[in-house]
Parts: sequence; C-alpha cells; structure tokens
Amino acid sequence: MNILVFFISSIFLLIGYVKWIKEYKDLRKALYTDEPIDMLACQGNKLEQELIRQIIDFKKKEKLREVTMLKEDLEEISDYITQWAHEIKIPISVCDLIADKVEEEDLYNISEELRQELERIKFLTNQVLYISRVSSYSEDLIIEEVNLKALVTNVIKNNMNFFINKNIDLKIHDLDFNILTDKKWTSYILEQIINNACKYVNLQGKIEIYAKENEESVRLFIKDNGIGIPQKDIGRIFDRGFTGDNGRKTTKSTGMGLYICNKIASKLNHKIEVFSKQSQYTEFIIVFYNISDYFNVTNM
Repeated sequence: MNILVFFISSIFLLIGYVKWIKEYKDLRKALYTDEPIDMLACQGNKLEQELIRQIIDFKKKEKLREVTMLKEDLEEISDYITQWAHEIKIPISVCDLIADKVEEEDLYNISEELRQELERIKFLTNQVLYISRVSSYSEDLIIEEVNLKALVTNVIKNNMNFFINKNIDLKIHDLDFNILTDKKWTSYILEQIINNACKYVNLQGKIEIYAKENEESVRLFIKDNGIGIPQKDIGRIFDRGFTGDNGRKTTKSTGMGLYICNKIASKLNHKIEVFSKQSQYTEFIIVFYNISDYFNVTNM
C-alpha cells in the first residue's frame, strides 16, 4: 500500500511539475534570453501568478518614474545651456567692443570695463559647470561642519568686483556660527543670491549680511535696498525659467539661478525664504537646520 501511494503521488507531482513548467515557460524564456518581460508571460488565476503580474507592473512603473526624472533633468540642463549660450554672447561682444576702443580712450576706464565683463564671463562659466553637475551632485556630496563667516567671506572675496563696480556699501556682522552643510554647493547658493543682490541694487546701494541662531537652526540673512520684487512675482521666483518683471526690464536673466539654488537647498535639507517690498528692499534667508535634520540627506 505504501509503495502504491508513493507511486501515485510521484505521478501527480510529475504531472504538476510539467504543468507548472508549461505555465511559466514564456516567463522563463524571457528571463534567460534578456527579452522584455510582458504581462502576458504569466497568465492564470493562481496567487503566485497574480503576484508576479503585480511585481512586473510595479517594476514597470518604477522604471518609468526613473526615466521621467532623468528626462526632466536633461531638459533642465538643455534649457539652461541654450539660455546660457545666448547670455554669454553679451559680455563677449562687449569685450570685443572694449578691445576696439583701447587705442581711442582712457586705458584705465577701459580696463575696468573689461575686468567687469570678464568677471561676468567667469561667473556664468562657473554657473553652467554647476548646472551640468546638479542632477548627479549627490555623488560629490560632503556634509561637514563649516564656519559660516569664512564661507560668506570667501564668496564675497571671489565676487568683489561686483561690489566695487557699483560702489556698494557692504555690511557684514554676526556670522561667527558653525553650520552643517556641503561647502561647495552652499557657496554656489550664496554666490547666486549675492550676485542677484549686486545686480538689482542701484549705484552706491547697500547690502547687509548677518546671521541669527535658535534651538532649531542658524538663519543667514542677505538684505539689499535695491529695486525689490513685485508681490505678484514673489511666489514664482524659484520656478524654472521664470524671470519676472525685473529680469525682463533691467538685465538679461535666464531664470535658472534661483531655481537651481532652491533645488540644491532642498536636497541639502536647507530652506530658502524671501521677503521683499518693491522699490525698497529684498531679503533672502537661508535656514541651516541642526544635526538631527541631516539624517534625511543620506536618503537622496
């Protein structure tokens, strides 16, 4: 009797195995031949077949999200490069004109103009290099304790000509705080905001930079007495490609600088706030949160 039961059970197991192989034949073939796995590769109403279909559907959606994100990153870079290429032509053309006037006018004034345009070319070139790396910047991310005063001072030193050319009154105080951030990417954010402040203040304008600390964060304030931002534009200045009234009327603008700044700040777990009153002032506030908030950065 035991031999008979064993024999019959073996027959049923063999029949079941053959049927199982037949049901998953297309799926097995797709796995071994690197062919696309289609939902039709696993038909039937069994629990494991339904689970396989759900897994295939989930992985397809996951891959679609990844492709969409990569496409958006490439579109951002493409848009910026196109706009940047048009903008870089302006200082280059100005340099050509200045070079033509060297023999006709005072050399000192011409050298100052030339230096100003070269600084702008340098700024735009550095900007496009950062933009090209922003989609994969987390591979080059180093969170460390940084002295805020040293960071701000270094950015201002690298952009001193922007202050000199407009005779801007710069006031720096209360910056002796240590923050947790990535030095290189935060320098880029500061450079963009300070450059905008210089761009939109009048001759002999004022820019004030200071910081305050509380239990949750260190807040860096960058305030200028320039033309200000219209209230209707405040909510859109971090949108990609948005230039606003100021960008269209006073200077050539790509509308990408603040967008990238906000994107980087968000990934670094910082926050950028802005307050402004037209014709009076603009104030940017960068919030550097304390150490407990930086565990989120590792999950980017």
